[in-house]
Amino acid sequence: MSNLIVNMFGEFIIRAEDRSISGDDNRAKKLWLLLAYLIYNRHRVVKQSELIDILWSEYERGANPSGALKTLLYRVRSLLDGLWDGAGKQLIVCQSSGYMWNSNYSVDLDYEEFNVLNERMASSDEFVLEDAMKLLRLHKGEFLQELSSEMWVMPIATYYHNAYIYTLLRTLPVLWENRQYEDIIELCQKTVVSEPYHEDIYCYYMRAYIAMDKQKEAIEIYQGLSDKLLSELGVIPSEETRSIYYEALKSINDHTLTIDMLHDQLQEKNAYPGALICDYDFFRVLYYSMVRSVMRYSMAVHLGLITISGKNDTELTVQKREKIMENLGTAIRNSVRRSDAGARCSATQYIVMLPRANYEDSCMVCERIIKAYYNGFSRLDVNLRYEVFPILLEDRENFNGENK
Repeated sequence: MSNLIVNMFGEFIIRAEDRSISGDDNRAKKLWLLLAYLIYNRHRVVKQSELIDILWSEYERGANPSGALKTLLYRVRSLLDGLWDGAGKQLIVCQSSGYMWNSNYSVDLDYEEFNVLNERMASSDEFVLEDAMKLLRLHKGEFLQELSSEMWVMPIATYYHNAYIYTLLRTLPVLWENRQYEDIIELCQKTVVSEPYHEDIYCYYMRAYIAMDKQKEAIEIYQGLSDKLLSELGVIPSEETRSIYYEALKSINDHTLTIDMLHDQLQEKNAYPGALICDYDFFRVLYYSMVRSVMRYSMAVHLGLITISGKNDTELTVQKREKIMENLGTAIRNSVRRSDAGARCSATQYIVMLPRANYEDSCMVCERIIKAYYNGFSRLDVNLRYEVFPILLEDRENFNGENK
């Protein structure tokens, strides 16, 4: 029998020649938990009491936990028989005080190869790109990701995740210098699944696409990140991330435009009938433009800030908050003029720009938006309030309006 190959990064898979079994069946979670624990601790005898503690909490144990363990072991051995006839009894052997993975069968484990590479890189002053790439590609997902909620798995998975990210952040600059853009994209695309807010990784991700003249892909990546940061953390991307985004926007046309082409690009596709609801980045550009107009023509422009909160200071769930914000955006679009603009500026707030509207008129607009929300959507468990203030700082210093 040739060596067994066991992958624990990402999907848990055991291979023997042309046969394999994998832990993608949630109904068999305890079987795979027991199997993973025995393999991970294969150099020692694991006592029955230890296995019982790993598999069942005190509240889950029945009157005969030893019997339940023997039943589970029978099922695990039957599962292993899928590798070859009789594999279960050969691979898991009974000892006087517990059970052990049979050391007579050699096992190639992905996390052990990861350890060898990680230790070799840590002990060397020289960065070896080949070793780094091997390590990064070994990490096909989080350690035992289907068992990630288990207490014994958590610290191990955290260790490997941190080692992976540390190596990745050392590798990306080298790949960039070598112009290995496809490798950067491959690694970043995989990593943002587990690191959805790590902007340094997103920056390399976007730059690689721009370097390959794929500006649209870079823009889509930024927009996904921006939406995630705003909806889940209530923040906007960093200045560095935004600057890469603007670079992608500037270079999206790599050829000279004709008037007809320019006109076609500037048309509003699938325009909604109401106000312009845009990304917060674009709203800021509109704001800067409007400030210049106000300073030149002295016209009245106010901003309305609409905030949602749970009733009686209760906290809104993410799912409920996102639905409320989606509905509020619709209410804003349908309640203000087409010449007005609004944007989501935090996890729980929209900002609306109201040109040629004084304070009283702006308050009426905000009240109309809130009324439209309450009339069109469920008002349960949500409070909406607004603040109105002038666009110019010097006007705000003399501003006597009341927030509502």
